[in-house]
Amino acid sequence: MTRSVRDEAGFTLIELLLVCVVSLVIFGITMTAWTSVYRSNRAVELQQDNTQTARLAIDRASRQLRNLANPTVNAVNTINLAQPYDFIFQTSDPAKTWVRYCLQTSGGSTSVNKATLWEHETANPITAGMTVGCPSTDVAWTRKHAVVESVTNQVGGIDRPIFSYECGVGAPATCPASSADHQKILNVGFDLWVDADRTDRASELNVATSVFLRNQNETPDAKGGATKYAPMQALLNGSGSSDPEGRTLEYFWFENAPPSASEISSTGCTAVYPSAKWEGVTYIKRFEAADLNTTKTFYLLVRDPGCLSDVSDPITYQVKN
Repeated sequence: MTRSVRDEAGFTLIELLLVCVVSLVIFGITMTAWTSVYRSNRAVELQQDNTQTARLAIDRASRQLRNLANPTVNAVNTINLAQPYDFIFQTSDPAKTWVRYCLQTSGGSTSVNKATLWEHETANPITAGMTVGCPSTDVAWTRKHAVVESVTNQVGGIDRPIFSYECGVGAPATCPASSADHQKILNVGFDLWVDADRTDRASELNVATSVFLRNQNETPDAKGGATKYAPMQALLNGSGSSDPEGRTLEYFWFENAPPSASEISSTGCTAVYPSAKWEGVTYIKRFEAADLNTTKTFYLLVRDPGCLSDVSDPITYQVKN
């Protein structure tokens, strides 16, 4: 009778070492792949967080612009500065807050390739010193904070303006060419490029919008003339006047002297100017015998529904029989 012999030799040391090496290789590959996936996922998360911050900043700026202050006879311009990377405007809240958005590209941890967008706020009048530097060190700004970091609008020497402006009909092609064109701006575009980490694989992202300035109002243009209507009568005609928005104008005529600045600023938006002689687009002026062959001077003031006004150049007329 035979008995089978059980082999109890087991694995050799070489076989165990080989298994360990293979296991380490597989574990290393797995960890490398997991680390790569984690870093990529983290980069995407950081980029999305930064993009969301940029989106919130643009939404806030858009709400402020839609609440742009209404121009008045004493404050025609509600935009103080309109540059590609620096924008100052006034809102119509009770405090008439001035808001500034500017891009910091140097100092601290910022650079042209990793800039920071700042917001400033104040109820104080804007002075030249308040527009120097970004962020401004002027204490007149009562609120100031960074709203978006890692802005790459100028990365690699590329010039992609954050703010772009569209002006009304008749504005220069490069509008705004100067501060005189600020009240002609009708649309403001926002275009932000952000990249949380330029060394990772996540590409920079873009957030953009545009805002129509519904409260913007340009000053009307007063143009008048005087022609002979009949012997010793002149026809004063202000039909050459115009309003950039096409609104209906009010017409006020003055004789000998134009209205003073204080009279214009103190007169209500629906009131008659105290020194005005007549109202209407046209008026027939009748002269006395003593006025024959003398030269008379008239002025025309036009006022739009937004209470902005303009006074014409002197309108002269020699009285004829």
